[in-house]
Amino acid sequence: MSSSEKEMGDIIFEKKLSQKDVIDLLGNIEFRGLYNKEGLPIKPYAHAEFTLVKVHPPESPTSSPMVMHNMQPQPLFTAQPTKYNTQIEMLQKVDEFLQTIGKRIHTLGFEGIQYMWEGRGRFHVLPPVIEKHSYPLKRGWIDIKKVCDRFEEAYVKDARGNLHEIGKGLIKNYFIDQESKIDYLNVFNPNVELINYGLRFNGNGTFYVICDGSHRMDYALELLDEPITAILADGSDLYPYYALPMPFRPTTRLTSKDAERKYPRLERDKVHLFNDFMKKVLQYDWEAGGLHVSNLRENTKIF
Repeated sequence: MSSSEKEMGDIIFEKKLSQKDVIDLLGNIEFRGLYNKEGLPIKPYAHAEFTLVKVHPPESPTSSPMVMHNMQPQPLFTAQPTKYNTQIEMLQKVDEFLQTIGKRIHTLGFEGIQYMWEGRGRFHVLPPVIEKHSYPLKRGWIDIKKVCDRFEEAYVKDARGNLHEIGKGLIKNYFIDQESKIDYLNVFNPNVELINYGLRFNGNGTFYVICDGSHRMDYALELLDEPITAILADGSDLYPYYALPMPFRPTTRLTSKDAERKYPRLERDKVHLFNDFMKKVLQYDWEAGGLHVSNLRENTKIF
């Protein structure tokens, strides 16, 4: 038996998570590197409201998947336009397992399934999570000054463990190791100012962005060609997502995460909100909330 076959061993059902279980777990998720003034991790969903929505496949190559929310269709955006065949293959196995207990990956209700995958570990599968975001626009560009206001009393740490408030958009004396520091560091990725959502648009623009489950979404909408239920996170105090909302298509498809090394200049990938030193601090620590999820994230150092 090959090593890949060993990794794809039996999947054993352990328990079902109720709606309350799922909401409690989501509420305990932490940012990987965003802290309050006491240095404690901030919880992105501490005050969020959750509802179940349905996402429908795009009708043409030039259209978007549509989220049905309050009886109104809304285009779905993604921060992660790259998909990996290895993840899709694993989801097919999970979907086959779910069918043995009368479930499907694209028709889960407000629930979760905990299972043990021999050779891989314990996991949870939930409906994908979509966040409803309101981004302040100024002639189509994201108004960084107003985005800064949302990070008032939010802090990041440097290599020495010093806390830096990021609400002003500029931090001083940021140590990248124990000795070297940057005197003045712009919090935001300079490429953010290149992304425009329409020169005619001013004021808040609403975006429905996949934040967890982009491969589950892809598996349902593209491979099964079926609608999929999703959990919508909404709330006026949601922090901006770690990367900018992008159209769902076109999609970059690779065989695996490792295959990215074959293409050193991917022409379409994430546009992070923060600079290269801090670009991962707004990602979520799902394990801190008690959710066991598969991990595609790079081992980027986060202080």
